[in-house]
Amino acid sequence: MTSIRLATLDDVNQLVQMRWDFSMEDNGESEASFEEFHRICSEFLVKSLEGRDWYIWVAEVDNEIVAHMYLQLIHKVPRPGKSPDPYYGYVTNVYTRPAFRNQGIGSRIHHAMENWSRENEVEFLLLWPSSESVNFYSINGFSRCDEAMEKHWS
Repeated sequence: MTSIRLATLDDVNQLVQMRWDFSMEDNGESEASFEEFHRICSEFLVKSLEGRDWYIWVAEVDNEIVAHMYLQLIHKVPRPGKSPDPYYGYVTNVYTRPAFRNQGIGSRIHHAMENWSRENEVEFLLLWPSSESVNFYSINGFSRCDEAMEKHWS
């Protein structure tokens, strides 16, 4: 049975391992050792989980996290006469372990995140999908937007 819940500090080691696995699956190598990465990522996750700007949903099977989805709340600057919604949400670091893909787990996590976002005055969600994930996000109600622009440092 798969359960969906918000991550806690007890999940940090599993989340670090999954971030490492995701990166290795994507890139195949790292300039950092796992130990160095574990220290840096653990610090980030503890700070994030103790704060109020990051929320992480996890899917768990037999006490093992098999998928996750991160949400960073971006605070909006108030405008006179505009919606009082104080945030928009940036969805990132979405990952499901290979053995658990294509079982609807990612959609279940997304629905939990969406429901929470609506209940907590998040005006909208945005993300930058990989080409492989566009279909997943489309099925879950996301649409392409031409409004954003990016500037990358070389």
